[in-house]
Amino acid sequence: MKKFGIVLLLILLVGFGAGCISDSGSSNTGSSTQTTSPGQEYVVVNGTRIYLNDIHFYMYGMKTCPHCHRMREEIPKAYGNDSLTYYELVGNEENTKLFQQVYQLTGIQGVPAIAITYNGTIYAIIEGEFNVTATPKILATAMQNNGTFLVVGGKVYLLPWDKDDARETLNRLHEIFVEHRMPSWNANSTSG
Repeated sequence: MKKFGIVLLLILLVGFGAGCISDSGSSNTGSSTQTTSPGQEYVVVNGTRIYLNDIHFYMYGMKTCPHCHRMREEIPKAYGNDSLTYYELVGNEENTKLFQQVYQLTGIQGVPAIAITYNGTIYAIIEGEFNVTATPKILATAMQNNGTFLVVGGKVYLLPWDKDDARETLNRLHEIFVEHRMPSWNANSTSG
């Protein structure tokens, strides 16, 4: 039942395709409250305090993709101009090779491909558009389930932090998204 609740929550929070970004600021429903303290704005979700300035997004996208364009507008609008690191695929061989590694590790084929980090830790990797105002809920749910969410092909998976293979995959994804480099295990590989 817990697994069903996680999947249901993320299906409600994450949308795919056109029209999935809400312009209303009314996503703070249920057990979420937003508070401002001196210099630190945060949201409380089910008892978990999420500081908005500690959220960062890393996105692989294409300048020809309307979904990428929308996410490049919505993320900074919601979280500030320094909240997004964008990697263009069109005409960039290095980024294309890194994105191929994302595909090998996750199955993500489409863009935008977005990693959501909190204090430098990846808590979600999402293929496609999503409601960016739901990010604190996504983060709190991942934290409460001791894992990172992978949303690919319309399905939600939990990569549990206490499993060695999941942890290794997350380390490699951290290298690709956050460090913007080829994963250590594949740096000298010529096969794909």
